[in-house]
Amino acid sequence: MSNIRKLIFKEWLRFFLGSTFVLIMILCLGHILNALLKDSSDFKMILTSLYLEIPSFSIKVFPVSCLIASLFSINKLKTRNELTAIFASGYSRRKFVTDIGIIGTIVGLLLFYINAYVVPYTKHRQEAKNIRSSSSSLNPGGAKKEISNAISSGKIWFKSQDYFFSYSSFDRKRNVINNLTLYFYDKNFKFTEQLSAVLAEHKEENHWLLHNVLHVTNLENRTFPSVQFSQTKDVKIRETISDFQQINSNIATLDIWKLYDYIGVLRNNGINSSEYYVTFLDKFSSGFTCLVLAILASVALFNPNRRNSSFGTNVAFVMSFTFIYWFIYSYFLTLGQTSKVPAVVATFGVPSIFVLYLAGYFIYHRKLR
Repeated sequence: MSNIRKLIFKEWLRFFLGSTFVLIMILCLGHILNALLKDSSDFKMILTSLYLEIPSFSIKVFPVSCLIASLFSINKLKTRNELTAIFASGYSRRKFVTDIGIIGTIVGLLLFYINAYVVPYTKHRQEAKNIRSSSSSLNPGGAKKEISNAISSGKIWFKSQDYFFSYSSFDRKRNVINNLTLYFYDKNFKFTEQLSAVLAEHKEENHWLLHNVLHVTNLENRTFPSVQFSQTKDVKIRETISDFQQINSNIATLDIWKLYDYIGVLRNNGINSSEYYVTFLDKFSSGFTCLVLAILASVALFNPNRRNSSFGTNVAFVMSFTFIYWFIYSYFLTLGQTSKVPAVVATFGVPSIFVLYLAGYFIYHRKLR
């Protein structure tokens, strides 16, 4: 590695690490204040929750930190006349942009790993802590196992007091369970009856209306089972809507490939999977945005002799860009999750605009090497 490349990497990493630390501290402070405003007096619990939230903070922070690192490292080289000396030595702008692109790609891959594997793990830990502190009938940590079963067997399984049940998916907008099967057993744990339905529609409290029902009884005896078919059947189960919503919320604890498989399960059942598909694509787009924003600030390379970009101006630009980017990022994800815009547009729309701008800018300055 040449001395020039070492200098570029050194300055870039210094500003990247510094900006990442500052921005994460800002988000941590906001998290703590928000918890205190909610009358949470257990400071240990607040710190534990904060620790588990840090990987999620990195999704917002890393892209902005890449922009800051490129902007301030180039500006520092300009103010010390090192940028002019670098280009005078024969080191081209193309090589400089390539170096920034390489380190931006490395950061993007790191963020992809955090978003695809670390964040789901920390969300699982958070959900387990929330379940322990609530009165839900779901057992701690069980939801992740149930969702994993949905991927391996195509069904989500759960054990209640005197029955098991399984289903393929839960539509929380219509409060409908798809492909529900109930397996009842007696006090001696003998399998007594089975209820299967194409879908179960929630009516009130713990009452559900089953459609296209197959009811098999007399399973605990040696005689032949009794089988009944019916169009509808009203049943009562202990689990509430909030329990099924709790299981659904734990889908965020799946790693990227299990999440993709679960999206396939939803699509096979005709359920809108936009919310989860946006989450899936965001794991790729967040890493891609790191690369794009790292290169975006490199447009300053085409004005190596100008010093009109003062430190205060850069700080004001970074602060404005950061809050605007976070707002647009959250807004577009919300639009995608509610199916108001396609998932690809919601996740890759903003970085694609930057790519088009960079393409036009570099083509315009193509004569500068």
